Amino acid sequence: MSAVFFASLKIREGGLLKKMETLLDTAGVESIIGNSKFTGLKLHFGEKGNTAFVRPLFVKRIAAYLEQKNAKPFLFDTTALYSGTRVNAVDHIRTAIEHGFDIGYPILIADGLFGDEKQDVEIGKKHFKHASIARLVFSLGSIIAISHFKGHLLTGFGGAIKNIAMGCSSKEGKLRMHSTVSPSVESSTCTACRLCAGYCPVDAISIDEYARIDAKRCIGCGSCIAICQDRAIRIEWDIELRAFQERLAEYCFAVAKLKQGRMLYINFLLNITPSCDCFPQSDAPIVPDIGILASHDPVAIDQASCDLVNNGIGLEGSKLKSAFAKGDDKWKDLYPKVDWEYGLIYAEGIGLGKRTYELVEVT
Repeated sequence: MSAVFFASLKIREGGLLKKMETLLDTAGVESIIGNSKFTGLKLHFGEKGNTAFVRPLFVKRIAAYLEQKNAKPFLFDTTALYSGTRVNAVDHIRTAIEHGFDIGYPILIADGLFGDEKQDVEIGKKHFKHASIARLVFSLGSIIAISHFKGHLLTGFGGAIKNIAMGCSSKEGKLRMHSTVSPSVESSTCTACRLCAGYCPVDAISIDEYARIDAKRCIGCGSCIAICQDRAIRIEWDIELRAFQERLAEYCFAVAKLKQGRMLYINFLLNITPSCDCFPQSDAPIVPDIGILASHDPVAIDQASCDLVNNGIGLEGSKLKSAFAKGDDKWKDLYPKVDWEYGLIYAEGIGLGKRTYELVEVT
């Protein structure tokens, strides 16, 4: 059984920010810093137009608290797989700044300018023998995973496991998790500029009236997706739902193995929206705000977060259709085709963590 520490919104003296520091202290944040002081705060800065991501105010307080513990904190994420405002490091950092994350601590994009700075971690699991992880992750002394807990159309919910799995992988890793086939080119959008062909590391792209990708040569690195200025490279989202959940768990396992206990997971159960922060907009929350959780176990904290949401009262006017009572399955109501528990069952089965937990409330 794993400990999951819980800071509710019931406040006495000092307010929620002070209570969050008590949460970090109780969860033993100092134990993960170790000799290497470089501590990465793994965030999702939100796609441009989204407003549901974790507030920069909380992140700044966490970074300042870590600095008091002699850590060297900074904020980081990786480039997105799809075309958007986070597809390369320059646009990603600009989006982070626009969203208020220019808070006095460095912002780094862990897989480089185009998402191709990567290194493999051997894991020997069902889907992956090796996981393609952003190179900067290897240099970090420790990671604080700061996750906005919310719904997700492929997994039912998104929390600590998805934040680390998708957010610490290279573009190659993201592509492997989402698809079993090579990207393709939208001929009507492609301008035959040749940029992708010049950047492809295996010469898998030829150009005539538009770019063409040789599926036999393609290694699935995702570089063409990042470099294309016309957003003409299309991803084939063909992974079956359970397989996607399994692949997420395996990639989270890879990062946990790499850091060997130097990780703390923080889930913010605030503004619990029905969809991922990758969307360029946000929807109404499905339940009232609950609080903040912290744990050294990503499976336990996600299980506890799911349980707390399901034990909440559903909000009228949200995407919920009928699961408004305490104890109703909010995730199943939002995404009836997704078995949200399966991802946690698989994650526990490969040794990522435990679904059984003790909820320890801090005051």
